[in-house]
Parts: sequence; C-alpha cells; structure tokens
Amino acid sequence: MLSDNQPSSVVNLEHQYRMCEDIMLLSNTLIYTGRLKCGTHAIAQRSVRIPRMEALRQHHHTPSSLMSANLNPRTVCLNPTRALCWIRDLLDPSTKACFVNTDTLLPLSRESETGSRIVNPCEAALCSQLVQSLLTTGVPATDVGVITLYRSQLALIKQNLRQYHPTVEMHTADRFQGRDKEVIILSLVRSNESRNVGDLLKDWRRVNVALTRARTKLLILGSRSTLNGNELLEQFVKLMGSKGWIYDLPKGALEGHIFDDGATPFTAQSSNHEMTKPIKVEAKKSPMKRKRIDSFFHQGQQDENMRPVKVGKMTERALLGSRPVLRDIVNDAS
Repeated sequence: MLSDNQPSSVVNLEHQYRMCEDIMLLSNTLIYTGRLKCGTHAIAQRSVRIPRMEALRQHHHTPSSLMSANLNPRTVCLNPTRALCWIRDLLDPSTKACFVNTDTLLPLSRESETGSRIVNPCEAALCSQLVQSLLTTGVPATDVGVITLYRSQLALIKQNLRQYHPTVEMHTADRFQGRDKEVIILSLVRSNESRNVGDLLKDWRRVNVALTRARTKLLILGSRSTLNGNELLEQFVKLMGSKGWIYDLPKGALEGHIFDDGATPFTAQSSNHEMTKPIKVEAKKSPMKRKRIDSFFHQGQQDENMRPVKVGKMTERALLGSRPVLRDIVNDAS
C-alpha cells in the first residue's frame, strides 16, 4: 500500500473544527487516546445560544393549574429555575456534554421488547420534551438532531415528534454519519436488570459517530446501571462522572411539565401494559387499490392490468430480519 511504501507522506488529521472541547473530550479519551485537538480556541469554547430561556415558563404549571389538574405538587415544576428545573439545567449553555441518568425513574425507564423490537418509551418522551423545550426557547429546528442506534426507538420518537418532522432531523447513528448539529439528543435505549447493553452499543464505530455529531450540546439519555455492564461503556460513565457531567433526573421528571400529548405518552400512573404497547406497522393502501383487490377476489373478475395475487403467511421478523434498509422503511412508515 502507498502508506506502507511512503510512511513520511502520511499525515494524521488531528485538528477538528466541529465539536467544542467538552464534547470532543469523550471520543478523544475513549477512542483517539488524546490525539484530537480543537482547530481554534473559539471552537473549543463555543456554546449553544438560547435566545429566549424565559419562554420555558409556558411549559410550567402555575398554582392555579396545579389545583385544577389535581396534580401532586411534589412532582410538578413551577419555575424554570436552575437547580430546581431539570429542563432548565440541561438547556443551560454551560451544559455542553451531559449523561442524563434515567435510573431514578425506574421502573418507568425500563426498555420494553416486542418480538425483535426494543424500545424505551420513557427515553422517547424525554427526547420529545427536550426538543420541544429547545424550540420554545428559540433554538432553530434545523440546529437540533435526535439520534438512536435502534430503528424501533427512532420510529417511536418520530411518532412523538411528528409535527416537527422532518424539520428536526432524527436518524440512526449510521444515517447521521457525515452530518452535525448544534444540539444532539442521543437515546441509548437499553435499561434492564441484567445490565445487557446489546450488540449495537458494543459497536464503538456507531457509538463514536453518535458522540461526535454535536457542535455545542450533547445530551445522552441512558441507564447508568445498565451501561456499567460493558467495560468500555463503564469507562464512558466513569469519565462523565469524573467531570461532573452526570445528571440524575428527578423522580417526577416525566409529568412535571406541560407539553403536547405526544411528548408524554405515559405518566407515573400508567400501567405496564400501556408502556409496552407495540408499535403498529401497517402498509397503507389507497381506497382504489382496496376496491380493485376486493373486486378481484370476491367477485372473481380480474382487471386486465392485474396479475393474480398469491397469498401466503410470513412473520415480520422473517421478512425484515436480514434487510436493515427495509426495516428502516417500515419503521419510517409506522
């Protein structure tokens, strides 16, 4: 190879011009052994601009709304005040890289599995609330991105944020490669008693892509106890802890604010059945197509442009198992 024959001609690209210093530290420590450097001092120190932080008040209860809704005052947030409001804390420009620990919300924050699909409705709701809060405070939708490694989780997040999609980009880590945003919210999904992180979170190529897409703010939602079940992810958690970048959510985080219904699919009173409700995947047929098919099968009259249809049974897993692109299309349609 050319690099072997001419080693003096090979130059390692050490300077990066995307991430601020705090965000760069993660991949620089865990992957690049300290070789990365910020291209300029300005890039190293940059932070997100929040034009109207006071606008967060519209997502907060007032004493009158608290009484009329018959809510528990211990779980309700009344003011967007630092150290009292978790959303205010995470949106603050000084919070640049943060691991948002969901273990404090157990058992609501557990992952759920339906067949081969793994989702975390709690993290999807938190993503929705954070995205809505960013947009409320004036951060342009084009500056916000949501990433997860799980396609089923992506479909759930898109469903919650359907009124903002496609303005807010939401993709798997693979599809976000080569792109970047001012703010990235990353949903890790896995949260279980066995501390099983799954194969996707063990793939550090994908994880590294997800950790390096944000310019000024990276919020990582996940279970601290589950991540400690993997050696490299445990190093990540220890690194975040050593920098004081782990944020334990308050117990009433999911129900403490006012958001559109799609941002909060369940509350502390929701049953486990409601939490694990499977995502429906249904092919959309036009009324005309339905009429033609019904006419063919029920009346025995075949349109000259139609071929006879063979009817067979196949499970979703068998159909989509080895076709990742097709699985993306199905999830996007759900």
